[in-house]
Amino acid sequence: MRILKVYNNFYVAIILLLIFIGTFLVPLELHPKVRYAVIFLLHVLVILFLKNSFVSMNRWLFFAIIVSIPSGLLGLYMEWGYIDISADIGRYLAPFLGYAAGVLLFNHLDYYRILYVLYGLLALKLFSFYGSVVSKVSNVFQGGPLVEYASPYGLEVHFLYTFLAYFLLKNRLVLLENKIVSWFIKVLLIGYIVGFIVNPILIMSKARTLTMLLSLTLIFIFFTNLKNKVLLIILATLVTGTFLLYSSGQTYNDSTALDGVTLRFQDTLELIKTNVYSTDSSTAYRVAEIKNVFGMLYDKFPYSLPFGFGSGALYYENYATIKGGISQGNYRADGGIHDIFFMPGGYLFRYGMIGLLFMLYFVVNNYRKISVNNTNAHQDAIAASLKLFIIISIIADLFVPVHAFGNFQFGLFIAMGIVLQNKLKGQYSSSKASVV
Repeated sequence: MRILKVYNNFYVAIILLLIFIGTFLVPLELHPKVRYAVIFLLHVLVILFLKNSFVSMNRWLFFAIIVSIPSGLLGLYMEWGYIDISADIGRYLAPFLGYAAGVLLFNHLDYYRILYVLYGLLALKLFSFYGSVVSKVSNVFQGGPLVEYASPYGLEVHFLYTFLAYFLLKNRLVLLENKIVSWFIKVLLIGYIVGFIVNPILIMSKARTLTMLLSLTLIFIFFTNLKNKVLLIILATLVTGTFLLYSSGQTYNDSTALDGVTLRFQDTLELIKTNVYSTDSSTAYRVAEIKNVFGMLYDKFPYSLPFGFGSGALYYENYATIKGGISQGNYRADGGIHDIFFMPGGYLFRYGMIGLLFMLYFVVNNYRKISVNNTNAHQDAIAASLKLFIIISIIADLFVPVHAFGNFQFGLFIAMGIVLQNKLKGQYSSSKASVV
């Protein structure tokens, strides 16, 4: 029993390392590509260590490697940069590596140990969030702006843990013998949810505002009863009315205004009306990117259909001129641009229709495997959280492809949900058999 406990703690330590390794590497001041390569290799080593052979590797990872090989070979044939080719192959494989490592690791833990890991991660995220709240308040008291575009003093919130906090509260799972402690945890969870709603406004992010609103809409439609729907409508009306009241006549330079996101959306509407690039360079750049990427794909159709232009492919300003809204670090020596912000375009451009469809099949197949079956409150809370997490991650990647594309944790959390569900089914079947 003692040996088993030591092994369980060992696997828990590896899971925590895989989730937080990026944070641990920050003080080393490594180049982002080097840091990403270290994380990639760590996942590979975990899989090799636990499986000892690639012969019986996870089928999703196996087919992802098969799909990525033609894209990599095409990239070499097209003579794209070796670093860009390696980076793109790594980003394509990342969710599958995370999934494979997650399946191997979580299968070594029992049902309750997985719950402890997830709730332990939630506790760490709460600690990180309230630390960011203290930093934000301290900065404001020192004369810093409350609302600031791309502020370094944003609140540390995450889709999955926000959803988990909501469903824990909704299903009344925060129940402890000590009522004071129970209420304290409830307040912490409510504060985290409020932070998720407020953060896009504080950093004036259109993308995060849209994903936040979509998250609330999905919860409103599918996960609230009639009474809660009425309460949410009243609350939303009050918040919206207050927001519009404060937003009238404000400007970006008014650091106390809570209408920064509204003004940015107004700029987007102005861009649509006038077609003047400088009105909203962020949105204008994304429009130009889509025109250039799909223009190049159309030029080489149907040859570009199966594998695109290969890993490492650059796109050029052949169809729309880019006049800002992108860092100069994304340009290469010949004027080509590497980063693609519109995720479907990025998949089609670098991995073709085959690469895109395989990724979508991975997402849809595993989304359907995770089910809310009303047999266990904790399982239902986690399953609902994960299903929303998958949807919002894919939607968020339409604006900035870092939530699912190239994200190891996206696959790892999906693996956790599936393994947890399978273990619960096994326990449920065993208990039924013992009763019979």
